[in-house]
Amino acid sequence: MPSIRSGIIFGCSLIGAGAIALMGAGAATADSGINLTPGNNGLLNGGTGNTGIANNLLGPGTGNFGVANGLLGGSFNQGIANQGNLNNGLLNIGNLQGGIANIGTLQSGIANIGAGQVGVANVGTANAGLLNVGVGNLGLVQVGGGNIGAVNIGDGRNGILRILG
Repeated sequence: MPSIRSGIIFGCSLIGAGAIALMGAGAATADSGINLTPGNNGLLNGGTGNTGIANNLLGPGTGNFGVANGLLGGSFNQGIANQGNLNNGLLNIGNLQGGIANIGTLQSGIANIGAGQVGVANVGTANAGLLNVGVGNLGLVQVGGGNIGAVNIGDGRNGILRILG
């Protein structure tokens, strides 16, 4: 009797170990969480290859990481509520942006609108600094194009308080 009991215990151990090994292998390739489409990890993710919560919930996309990225569509975003592609940060709309609340392309900073801007609250293209409007301004409160310094209005102004002329 003891040998039969030992054989049954040994057999059950083998079956249990096999089941655990299969479960581990399956978990490595399977989805995790409660998602809207297969191939995601987290909660309420749509699209494929997303990790986090509510990525691609209403639009197509892939490879988002975080919360509500690509909500209306977009791929490879990281952070929170980025829309578009390859954004990193918070509330960016467009492509290749980093920071907070940027709209456009290739921007870094906070609340920039346009393309290729770095800094805070710039509008236009290739501005760097704070509150610049236009193209290629560098500094603080520039309006126009190609200005460098502080509080310049017009084009090509360099220095401080250069206004129209």
